[in-house]
Amino acid sequence: MAPFSPFLPPISAVIVTHLCTASTFFTLLSWLPTFFKDTFPDAKGWVFNVIPWLVAIPSSLFSGCLSDHLICQGFDTTSVRKLMQFFSMGVSSVFTVLLCGNTTFPWAVAFVSATMGLTTFSHSGVSLNVQDLAPSCAGALFGIMNTCGAFSGVLMVYFSGYLIEATGSWGSMFALITTVNLMGLFTFLAFAEARRVDIESSRVRHNSIHI
Repeated sequence: MAPFSPFLPPISAVIVTHLCTASTFFTLLSWLPTFFKDTFPDAKGWVFNVIPWLVAIPSSLFSGCLSDHLICQGFDTTSVRKLMQFFSMGVSSVFTVLLCGNTTFPWAVAFVSATMGLTTFSHSGVSLNVQDLAPSCAGALFGIMNTCGAFSGVLMVYFSGYLIEATGSWGSMFALITTVNLMGLFTFLAFAEARRVDIESSRVRHNSIHI
């Protein structure tokens, strides 16, 4: 068991971080239309239902190009993954917090668009970190991550609805999203790595030992 103990922190980090990312994403996806309808009843639905996702597409592509460029320039892969996740969960939380206060409809759309756009930076962060750690079983590991994320997403969507009903404020939901995001970010920054730790590399290393 001892030889495998160094593998646990980075593997656990990607699972926990993806769980937090998926939970906040599903919560925003589920409750943002209701938030806009409740807060800005006269607003046009196509604006807040379309614009944030139009921003998310080029943002995701940009994060991939940026991370590839940084790695090609010689930056450490682990540092690049953490930087992308910092934008995804840290910087995006700034705009989420801004939604807690009183704001106009255009600014609310701008804040949500920035949040959703920055959230896609995780595609170049924790999502790709799985391939860094375990290329021989990345599909299985990502399946585990998505399963955990989907389950936690259901729970967080439900709990967010409870908070909104109990407090009568949308700020409680945005505060919860920010808290979960920061928990995932701190976990990733503290324990994430980009060195290969999967079974195949371990087997090769042990087979090279001669007695």
